Amino acid sequence: MAAEVTRVLSDLHYGDPASRVRSLDALCPLFAGADRVVFNGDSVETRRSPITQQTNRIREEFLDFARNAVPGCTVITGNHDPDLSAVHHLELLGSIVFITHGEVLFDDLVPWSRELPQTREFFRQELAALPADLRESPGERLAAGKRACARLELTVDPHPRHPWGRFHRTMLTFWPPHRVLAMLKAWRQLPDRAATFARQFRPGVRFVLIGHTHRPGVWIRSDLVVINTGSFRPPFGCYAVDVSAPQIVVRQVRYSGGSFTLGRVVAAFALAPTGGGSTDPSGLLPVLAPAP
Repeated sequence: MAAEVTRVLSDLHYGDPASRVRSLDALCPLFAGADRVVFNGDSVETRRSPITQQTNRIREEFLDFARNAVPGCTVITGNHDPDLSAVHHLELLGSIVFITHGEVLFDDLVPWSRELPQTREFFRQELAALPADLRESPGERLAAGKRACARLELTVDPHPRHPWGRFHRTMLTFWPPHRVLAMLKAWRQLPDRAATFARQFRPGVRFVLIGHTHRPGVWIRSDLVVINTGSFRPPFGCYAVDVSAPQIVVRQVRYSGGSFTLGRVVAAFALAPTGGGSTDPSGLLPVLAPAP
């Protein structure tokens, strides 16, 4: 009997004009061969803003699609959709695979954000409200981060469609310059932060799957593999990760003619079987892997 395959995607940003996902049905080819699909955060925008009515409609459209068109769908929250579900992380294969969107890896959650002061303060308040012995619990920290993100109320349209609005948002992405520097720093730090988080809070974890920073990649940190699935927003592209008992496979997602398909294998890791035939979480056998 074939092992069940869980396919992980992230950062659809559906409803954002900058996203390549113009139609949810265009995603359906990515579900072929998967028994279960996990959307790992930032699927849509749910935070309050001048277009809350529009984002509520998009939210319901996405959730209806997830219920009716996606096999075994699990929706994990992100910083853009912190209240989209009650699931903030997922563990697979006896907890050797840890999946979360990724903002919890940063003390400021979204260090490049224009709302950084509010986000930092809200997160501090949410952590301070926890009993001292729970502040270092990964589950509690994740939930506190989501509550902090949900408290943000955006003052500008997060999805402008008119040309001036798009130009204005593009300019805000690169101004002030420290935002770009913060983004570059986050890209550089992310693999080590993910590995540190796993070793501190989930010492049995061997794979950490995240999104959040929009830069796809696979990094090997000693006994840990960190995988960022990227984003459906340009410019970098995204990966789909198949998790099954025999192996972890990372594939490129191709985009052409408005639809998506699975592309080449970027990296693959076989899970070493023990003598009894079960998966050994200490055995990571790279079949095809990038340079560390």
